[in-house]
Amino acid sequence: MRRVSEHVYTEIYYWGCNPGFLATDDGVFMVDTPQQPINAVQWREKIAEHGRPRHLVNTEPHGDHIMGNAYFPGVEVLGQQLMLQRYLDTIPRMEGEERLETMKQTDPDSVWLLNHPSYPPNPPTRLFDDRLTLTLGKHTIECIHTPGHTPPQTAVYLPQEGVVFTGDNVFSRCKTFLQEASPWEWLESLRVIESLDVEVIVPGHGEPCDKSYLREQAAIIEAWTEAVGRFVKAGMTEEEALAQPRPDVDPYPLGQRLFPALDRVNTSNVTNLYRQIVARMGR
Repeated sequence: MRRVSEHVYTEIYYWGCNPGFLATDDGVFMVDTPQQPINAVQWREKIAEHGRPRHLVNTEPHGDHIMGNAYFPGVEVLGQQLMLQRYLDTIPRMEGEERLETMKQTDPDSVWLLNHPSYPPNPPTRLFDDRLTLTLGKHTIECIHTPGHTPPQTAVYLPQEGVVFTGDNVFSRCKTFLQEASPWEWLESLRVIESLDVEVIVPGHGEPCDKSYLREQAAIIEAWTEAVGRFVKAGMTEEEALAQPRPDVDPYPLGQRLFPALDRVNTSNVTNLYRQIVARMGR
């Protein structure tokens, strides 16, 4: 477990996202949950050493950020307005044959959750639109809608700690996933994050970083968008674009355990960006 400020912790070595928490004198505020059951139980035990978990916010609806919610019953779950339906849709969608086959290869320990009759999804019960400000103990917590990587994407700003959790709007020195991203909203949200008074960024994946990395993250998104945009401007159909060599624009690797899924990730990036660009051009 990594201590990133006086009262803020994260874990960057679990399979999936980087969950984190703020320990206050009136309980614990959680950000995302571990994907694998064994990690979720370990995380619950670590949190208990710092107090009772009071609130949990999911920064996005992807499975690696929400599957561990089941291990925190009774904790108030927060989410951006678009999160609830996406959350409820995620678990059944992950039962698809293709997704299950991928999980069997990359995350076999979590497969059983998807069909287990007693698995309680524990979705958000308190929703917000643009921003939600909470006070816990002596700390202010700001949940800010920052769409980009996903439509409900949320940043969690902790001003007294000089820390922001960005979820997957930041992939710190690891491969960027754009499978449902709006690149233009993402770039704007990075500017919002850059405006915050923070010294530490806890990304959705990868090592904690500072605000200087935001420029590099933006450059990767821009490079992907420009590369796929060239396919569109050349008049290619989506199928023709997918037949091209995948753009080599991301300097960072996919994790070793996910390496078999590299082509699927790149294909998803191209497919989504192609459709986003075509829609933006009104074609």
